[in-house]
Amino acid sequence: MARPADLRHRAVVLRKGTQSGVYQPLPDWTSIDLLLVATGQKQDGRRCATPTYQLSPIENDIRRIWRLPADSEEANTSLKGNKGRVAIVLRAWDNYEYTERRLSWLRALVAEVSLQHRGKYQVFFLVNVKDPDVRLEEDDAAYEQALLEFIPEEFRDMAILFNERTLKAWYPLVPEHGAQKQMYQALQIFSRKFRQFDHFWQLEMDLRFTSHVHDTLESAAAFARAQCRRNLWERNGRFYVPRLHNDSYENFCAAVDAEIGDRGVWGPAFTRDFIPQERQPHSRAMSDWGVDEDADLISFMPMIDPVGTSWIYEDKISGFADGVDTPRRAAIVSITRSSRRLLNLIDEAQRERGQWLVSEATLETFALLHGLKAVTVPHPIYFTKEIGATELDTEINKGPLYCKAGGEMPSMLYSKKGWVPGPWREASYWFTGSGAQDIWNAYVGGQSFPPMLLHPVKET
Repeated sequence: MARPADLRHRAVVLRKGTQSGVYQPLPDWTSIDLLLVATGQKQDGRRCATPTYQLSPIENDIRRIWRLPADSEEANTSLKGNKGRVAIVLRAWDNYEYTERRLSWLRALVAEVSLQHRGKYQVFFLVNVKDPDVRLEEDDAAYEQALLEFIPEEFRDMAILFNERTLKAWYPLVPEHGAQKQMYQALQIFSRKFRQFDHFWQLEMDLRFTSHVHDTLESAAAFARAQCRRNLWERNGRFYVPRLHNDSYENFCAAVDAEIGDRGVWGPAFTRDFIPQERQPHSRAMSDWGVDEDADLISFMPMIDPVGTSWIYEDKISGFADGVDTPRRAAIVSITRSSRRLLNLIDEAQRERGQWLVSEATLETFALLHGLKAVTVPHPIYFTKEIGATELDTEINKGPLYCKAGGEMPSMLYSKKGWVPGPWREASYWFTGSGAQDIWNAYVGGQSFPPMLLHPVKET
């Protein structure tokens, strides 16, 4: 991913602009309508971004769209010729504390993704209200009161509220609706309601970027688009350690091809549960199949076969004819980009057939079974433990050839027996630990870093 030429301005803003004479004064953010910024508009109605996409006249009324029936034509915000629009969905909770440091980050994110191409990217807050008894769909006053209580004024026009009651009404055949096991149900509903978007980035509130957000997401999408399908699942299933391949991803691809040959996944994995979306894969002789094809799924961690890993959720699968023998994939950290097509297929499976897996295996497994393009995008991950490239590769890629980041009890997973020893506890991108927070503190303090994704950052 390309590094922006200068990160100093952003770092100073994140330090609240206290240095005398530098980038001051900061704006009064409470007086700015960030929804207009998020859709590429200035306060006076003039556009402040490249006029790439036409906007539907009703799409700014997101509360109304969210609460209309999913198949209502009144809620159809898609416009002919508007292909490639992307929603950035920030997953928040009603008790999230919007401190000054967190607000500074959120303002930077909204500005960075919105001011490049008008309407291509739009930021939303998808907010989980913990009280399952609030009637958010039927009670206008309760919905408005929750908005006032839980969301800062500058973000209210970008926020959508739901609770477990919402999810239960949509997915009565699925017994799980909590975020830990069903992180994507709300996003599935979102994809049905907001049909103007082709892809959906789900970002967590404790994710940070040391690089420009728009450029990073664009680079990830471009990388995924450039990948061929040959042995793609096998590349997805392992970590790329640059030093072992002379810092060349092409060398990495060639090494995987040499190891796998023609034995890799090609087209949909077998299932008796439905007719896959991709039914006729190309001949294996077409080594460029998939190049210039947008990915239906982008992840930032390897997509591994959970079978045999002793992962705590290894056996969590329901409604599939072959049960635990169903071909599956899983990737920890639910920070992803998914297509509307993939989310709609999952929505259908959960609503009509009651088929479900836990969050980290949902997108990955349905992409595998439907033969859709899924890509793991490599990015720098920092480990506090000093370790050589070969030793690191042995530690994090010790599984079978088709899924080297998996295998028996990989250290990046929480197992049925508890934590597995390994380098991850202080890593810069994982699901727990303080490594990400330490780097972010140093970055905000003025230290330079390469473009990195940091998770989790629990700053206050």
